[in-house]
Amino acid sequence: MKMKTLFVISALIFESTFDVSAVPDDECPDAFPARENCEFDEVCEDSFCKYNEFVTCHLNRCGTCEAVFRGHDNLTVNCNQLTPKCRLMHLEMLDKSKIGRGHPGGRLDMDSVYDPECEKNGTFKAKQCDDDSNLCWCVDSAGVRVTDKTGDDPKCDRLVRVHLIQILFIFNSEFTFHTGTEEEVRRKLAIKLVKQYTLKATQILEISIQEHSHEVSIRLSENGTQDPVDVATVAYYIERDLKKNKFDLEVDGRNLEVEGTSIKVLVFDNEPPRINMKTISPGFAAIIIVIALVILTGIAVFVVVRRRAEQEKQRFQFEVIEGQELDDYNVGQREIMGYYY
Repeated sequence: MKMKTLFVISALIFESTFDVSAVPDDECPDAFPARENCEFDEVCEDSFCKYNEFVTCHLNRCGTCEAVFRGHDNLTVNCNQLTPKCRLMHLEMLDKSKIGRGHPGGRLDMDSVYDPECEKNGTFKAKQCDDDSNLCWCVDSAGVRVTDKTGDDPKCDRLVRVHLIQILFIFNSEFTFHTGTEEEVRRKLAIKLVKQYTLKATQILEISIQEHSHEVSIRLSENGTQDPVDVATVAYYIERDLKKNKFDLEVDGRNLEVEGTSIKVLVFDNEPPRINMKTISPGFAAIIIVIALVILTGIAVFVVVRRRAEQEKQRFQFEVIEGQELDDYNVGQREIMGYYY
């Protein structure tokens, strides 16, 4: 009797917690009437959101008993594809705030993580504002600030598009490259980008590895691809996985480890930023100056590098994983672009 009573109480608590009480018919369309026989544990126990850990499972009982994933803002998330960067950042900040780790006001400095305003499709709104300071600024499609923060209403007529993203990181120095290892790492990286991060193969402009420094450079672009994957979103997922040691890449029977302090993501827009050098912090200004000097140095050696690229003009191919329904893993090595950082 005690066990039965305990079971009933537990069931009531469980139903109250996950909102699995009777669904009124008017909550479901006529074509999909409410079903009362959906059990939460049967539907959600083994369900998980592959691309978003900041959502919880709910029941959809309008016609079918299936798992539906929603964030803390009660909006649904498609777990079969990458969550757009803006939406993922927003849910991440809501999660931190919910468990008491958020910052007062919800937003941080522009060079750190902040809680962004997103469009309905998950992209960044062109104008972002901080309610605490009453300052606003414009951003690009990666959410990076492209104007000064101002108390006036900035003109953010459209979202500045990102045309190129470069991801840099360094493998642990304990790993030794043997003959053919570099090509194997590049091949596995390309397959991982297509398979795990859903990139189109033609969006991978280049994957280069420095044998001595173990530095990896990955260049991504929309590249005129039909229905391209948002490279800013992909770069954000890769950056998060690298920092959390979840970027699993096994070569020669061992998992390659990445030095956390070496991870950098460089974003290049279709138009220059409209930032007044006098209004930015000395540290950020120094970074811009260093980048400018590097660009000038790159221009100086451009002719030599281009000649070498024309002579080598080799294409590398990435093997297609047998049994995987991927469009194309053959990534052509493009001629070295006129970007040097």
